[in-house]
Amino acid sequence: MRLNKLSRLAACAALLSACVCAGDAHASSKRAPRRARPRPQAAAPAPAVEFKPACARPNYPSPPPSSKPAIDSQCGLSGAGTGAEGVQDSVKNNFCATGTPKAVTIANLTKLQAQVEKNPAINFGNQNKGTRKRGPTTNRAPLRALGEGRLVTLRAYVLIARQEGGESVNCGKNVPNQPAFHDIHISLVGSTSETEECAGVVAEMSPHHRPDSWTHANVEKLAQQKLPVRVTGQLYFDSSHFPCSNGQPAGAGNPKRISLWEVHPIYKFEVCTAGCDGAGTWVPLDQWAKGAQ
Repeated sequence: MRLNKLSRLAACAALLSACVCAGDAHASSKRAPRRARPRPQAAAPAPAVEFKPACARPNYPSPPPSSKPAIDSQCGLSGAGTGAEGVQDSVKNNFCATGTPKAVTIANLTKLQAQVEKNPAINFGNQNKGTRKRGPTTNRAPLRALGEGRLVTLRAYVLIARQEGGESVNCGKNVPNQPAFHDIHISLVGSTSETEECAGVVAEMSPHHRPDSWTHANVEKLAQQKLPVRVTGQLYFDSSHFPCSNGQPAGAGNPKRISLWEVHPIYKFEVCTAGCDGAGTWVPLDQWAKGAQ
């Protein structure tokens, strides 16, 4: 009798175990199949940004470069700037000034600087100064009223030329750190006896559509030979910096110059080769460079 009872208990235990196993198998069959982890996708390359001027017939320098500069297909009109800086970058890249160039002098540009400083609504500089906020200026209308965007020509002497590095206007670190992608910064003074950059003004050769002969080396030769030059281009106000004050530099981050008004970008660069005390004989930089080799 006892043996019979034990047999029944063993049978029940076996039956219970079979039910549990069947339940587990049924539950497992309902589980969702394990999904494979998606492979990380490579970031899509940024679309190329074509340099497109705001006018149908831009006043590019001549002669045209022998091949299209790489920056023209990699950096747009406003460079890498956004907001006020983007607006300023697009002004720096303006090749649309037209008409008869107005002759200006370093003294004229110095007076224009004084007019800007009298207007507290025009913000400029690389830091706040008193009640005047740092630049870039947020409203360029007062600058346009003073002449920004006008075609001008300036006769002067090259004191020094510098090959610039990466800047927002030329897309900064978004393009290769090579001279072909950067401006050539030129310090211009009024006489061959002037040795201080704080007495001069700035003109800039843009890398966009830059002629092959427009090189730092060729411009430096002009500084060494102390020949008169004539630069024609857009009148522009660089509101990201401070000018020299009382002949003293404004400090780090502020290129030396007496006025923030520049010829930028340069459309035409000429060299005087004869009769320079009068009307002069002027030749384009590329022609002069051929004879200076």
